[in-house]
Amino acid sequence: MLGISEGRLFEELEYEEITMVTADFRYPVVSGGDSKAGKRINNYYRHIAKTLMRKAQNELLPAAVEEFHYASESGFPFRPFETVMKYDVTNNTADILSLYYDVYEYTGGAHGITKRFGDTWRSLTGWFLELADFFPRGTNYKRLLIDNAAEIAAKQIEEGTHSYFENYRKLLRKYFSSTKFYIHSGGITIFYDQYAIAPGYEGTPVFEYSSEISAYA
Repeated sequence: MLGISEGRLFEELEYEEITMVTADFRYPVVSGGDSKAGKRINNYYRHIAKTLMRKAQNELLPAAVEEFHYASESGFPFRPFETVMKYDVTNNTADILSLYYDVYEYTGGAHGITKRFGDTWRSLTGWFLELADFFPRGTNYKRLLIDNAAEIAAKQIEEGTHSYFENYRKLLRKYFSSTKFYIHSGGITIFYDQYAIAPGYEGTPVFEYSSEISAYA
């Protein structure tokens, strides 16, 4: 098991002493275990946070300033832009570290957009594990996970707890990605991008597949 603390990059980007963009990126920092593995993992997330900050400075700030001028000239209120990164560690054992992180962006309008990313690592080496690594060789894991997701979605629709587009079964196949997953104590969770298979108010659709977790890689 690795120690997990939190790193953070935060900045309020201003124009004429008015906040245009709030940029707040929180990311995991690991300790313990092999130093090379920890360095590899930490460099990865630090790089993501720095890349997001550069985007905020070089892309979102100019766009926000433009929006600010437009709102001022039109007599509309200006709502500052926002970009946020948050993470959640879902599995941290001696062998496997798994987590997801969400990147939220608000650039005007009624709602922002959240994009989720999932990462699963060999704790001892600092190398990624792939979804196929959690199934015996030759398993059609894609079909297995999509069928499981379709069954869960159908039940949720029947119970009235979630909404999906009418052709959600087709969309589950179309937008399935073997990179969109994370591991937890009860099995594997796959997820889909916001708006991919369901209305935006559903957020990031997730589907848990119950299984004993062991990596076959």
